[in-house]
Amino acid sequence: MKTSKNFTLRYKQPDPITYVRSLNGSQETVFFVPESHLRVWYNVQLEGYASHYHEALEIIVCAEHSYQISAKNQIYTLNVGDILIVPPYMLHELFGNTGARFIFLIDINMLKCFQDFKTLDPVFMNPFLCTTSNHSDIYEYTYNTLMQMAEIYFSHNLFWEISIYSLLLNVLLTIGRYHFYSNTSNKFHSTDTKQQEYYEIFANLLNFIDAHYADDLTLEQAADYIGFSKYHFARLFKQHTHTTYHNYLCLKRIQAAQFLLTNNEDLSITDIAFRVGFNNLATFCRCFTKYANCSPTEYRNKLHKGDLIL
Repeated sequence: MKTSKNFTLRYKQPDPITYVRSLNGSQETVFFVPESHLRVWYNVQLEGYASHYHEALEIIVCAEHSYQISAKNQIYTLNVGDILIVPPYMLHELFGNTGARFIFLIDINMLKCFQDFKTLDPVFMNPFLCTTSNHSDIYEYTYNTLMQMAEIYFSHNLFWEISIYSLLLNVLLTIGRYHFYSNTSNKFHSTDTKQQEYYEIFANLLNFIDAHYADDLTLEQAADYIGFSKYHFARLFKQHTHTTYHNYLCLKRIQAAQFLLTNNEDLSITDIAFRVGFNNLATFCRCFTKYANCSPTEYRNKLHKGDLIL
């Protein structure tokens, strides 16, 4: 692997860079390569990067020494080769350290048109850490594919963006399949036919929740939608998603609220609370603070403080 000593020549950006990463409050403006939807940095800076979030998916691969990231009240220490995927809108902080790392910033909004993509939501409720020890079955493929993405990006070849997205889809497919099979194999059904049936049930359910999270969608209604008793549904839902139905629904609503707080300054916090499915402001604020680690007011204030950090 290339080291930080020769990164200037080897990892040259495909466009002239006249800016650096910047924050406006806690919101980072991601400067994708012009006319594209992604940016890859080979990062060797010693300074940290303050707590921030952005609409892009962030993938960090430690390339030299170690690296620390704080996300969702947990500190992740990445050693060489370790991978951390941070979902969009999640506050995270990068701590300064010697060494090098690849940082992928990728717009994944266009992937939301795929029904299968919604089945990844349970995987990315938290940062996804992939190392040789915790995900040995998929680590090598995931790491090699990400390095192939970086190679394509810095080679500046024709069709580089499509090539990178095709590889990204394979990474997400690998993670999604691993998550699904690790939660179903030897637990519910042993045949491929039954596993396919089980997958289709939950894929339809997660898409249904995504379309109706703002409604008064009770556990009983969700269970009835897929034809399960509420007790059977609650057990299987937690085994598949590693969280309860109530927590999952709250998270979907908070993610929608974060989007509105970021993109709709004219909407009051009360309006946003009701728009995403909460019946009262107190419940919304309590739930928002639980998942976003700050209140809706603090979140909005951080966005629009107007202090630029270079």
